[in-house]
Amino acid sequence: MEKKKDYGFEPPQEINDPDDFKPDDWVDEAKIKDPDASKPEDWDEDAPKQIPDMDADKPDDWLEEEPDFVADPDAESPEDWDEEEDGEWEAPQVANPKCKVVSGCGEWTRPIIDNPDYRGKWVHPMIDNVDYIGEWKAKQIANPEYFSEETHPEAFQTLVAPIGGVAVEIWTMQGGIHFDNIYIGNDIGAAAQWAMESFGNEQEEEAAAAKASARKAAKDARDKKWEEGGVLAKASVLVSSGLEFAGDNLIATVVTLFLIFGSLMYYMCCGPEEEYDNEEYANMGEEDINDDGTPEEQEAEMEALKAQQAKEQEDASKELLKKAKATDGKKESTKPSGASTAKAAASTEKDEAEGSTKKKKKNKKKKKKGKSTQED
Repeated sequence: MEKKKDYGFEPPQEINDPDDFKPDDWVDEAKIKDPDASKPEDWDEDAPKQIPDMDADKPDDWLEEEPDFVADPDAESPEDWDEEEDGEWEAPQVANPKCKVVSGCGEWTRPIIDNPDYRGKWVHPMIDNVDYIGEWKAKQIANPEYFSEETHPEAFQTLVAPIGGVAVEIWTMQGGIHFDNIYIGNDIGAAAQWAMESFGNEQEEEAAAAKASARKAAKDARDKKWEEGGVLAKASVLVSSGLEFAGDNLIATVVTLFLIFGSLMYYMCCGPEEEYDNEEYANMGEEDINDDGTPEEQEAEMEALKAQQAKEQEDASKELLKKAKATDGKKESTKPSGASTAKAAASTEKDEAEGSTKKKKKNKKKKKKGKSTQED
């Protein structure tokens, strides 16, 4: 005969009759105290379990004056021991060597032995109960709520039989875990769809609500900081607002930054270059000499530049001197006047030349700086 499968949740087929009660004269005590037994008169329940051995005597070689432990005679105080800070040094204790060759040292006490008169607490002896009937049990009746595979085969075939068991076990150190429902079935697709329609939508709504709440809290904090005033506070508000906007529009932000960076790289690498004319190069100062040549070439270029400037000044002075002689016919007055005028004119011309040279130098430096930036 095939053994019936036990599913573990079937109710019992029979139950106790709720209307059946144990009779008042029912005796269910198998043992009772012996009515003829009583505690003996010499039974001492207070007698100790162990007592000193009164027959023992102290050995003749027992040294009562010697302690069990003495200071170690070979021990020495450490070198770094400071009695003012550490207190008086005391040697460690060791077993007294005198006690090893005798029966013992110190105060002698009688050894402890078991008490021969000890009997413990008296217990009343038990005997069989002649009136014992047995253990009472209620009458059994059929269980009206009983069901089984035989009584409900359709339920066991469609629900119980395909399922081996349902268990939920969670080990976690985090709180906030909860369950809405438990799906029982054997269709994975239906379970996934049911989970998305129930828990998935609820999870998305909770995430959206949490995000909105966080945004509102951040906006309230920025508004409060803006009202408090201060340049740094307002700058912090603008930066945080910009970062939040960039996070919400990540693709547009990345494209914009890429275009700006690409434009700067194109302008720095491929922008137009300006050339210098001969006149500006001729009026460059000592600091604008080309640094790419050798030291001899740079020195020669500097000498040529100084000679050219000196020649220009000399030509300007001669021209002014000629104009002064043509204006005044007297040779005596012309010389000092002309020399003075020529000197003043030469000084003025020199100042104008230097001013023009400085201006050109400034423009030249700006152009060289722009070119150097493009090259980098």
